[in-house]
Amino acid sequence: MKTPFFSIITPTYNRGYIISKAIESVLNQKFDNWEMIIIDDGSTDNTEEVVKKYQQNSEKIKYIKLEKNMGPNVARNLGSERSSGEWLVFLDSDDQLTPDALENISYYIQKHKDVSFFIFACKDLDGKIPLNIAFYEGYIDYLDFLCKIKGEALPVIKREVFIQEKFLESIRGGENITWIKILKKGYKAFYSSKVVRIYNNKLEDRLSYKKKNYNRLVQVHTVFIKNFFWDLLKHCPLKLATTTAKIIVYKFLQLITKYD
Repeated sequence: MKTPFFSIITPTYNRGYIISKAIESVLNQKFDNWEMIIIDDGSTDNTEEVVKKYQQNSEKIKYIKLEKNMGPNVARNLGSERSSGEWLVFLDSDDQLTPDALENISYYIQKHKDVSFFIFACKDLDGKIPLNIAFYEGYIDYLDFLCKIKGEALPVIKREVFIQEKFLESIRGGENITWIKILKKGYKAFYSSKVVRIYNNKLEDRLSYKKKNYNRLVQVHTVFIKNFFWDLLKHCPLKLATTTAKIIVYKFLQLITKYD
């Protein structure tokens, strides 16, 4: 089998009831030079059974199962280490690619050969683009990402660049911290308003589903401030203040929900 252009990295945990949609969205791509690496983060449901049925018909689907739940960042990093593609596409197991996603991503990669990191738009299940620069098209620098950008998108990055930094395994979530670190090193990034991902914003185990994830949110925001405190203070003090306020609010909500 030829070396894949894309390695699609998909961590999963007890998503046997929904992961088929993610897999089929990859199998249905017009662009076919890819591998999909599914990292099962210690699932106790039928996830393995579901994935192996697809493996019977496609050697491009790889399956790795961890003995115990280690967190999505550990799973994503492991998948990246085991990948062989030139570019990494991070797709969650409850999300889907649009049918022409890889074709469109490939077009942008060929067009912008100086770029190591792309961010593509997505739509949620309500048809909204959950990113505050939804209709922007162009380059993004370190301070843009640090101070201005928030929301959901589809990250695509050169494997050789990502392997140097990788996701923080001490927290569950906070992928943006890694992206900002990479941009601070001087790598070029480009945002496209082309929608290539369908984002499932309805599941309660999403980090963005705040009610049950206050502790995780406190950890992510705390690590964010620790990593970028001085640049936040100098370039975007309002972002520093609002992030600090969020930590205080989430700690308070975390405390009161213990007694609900």
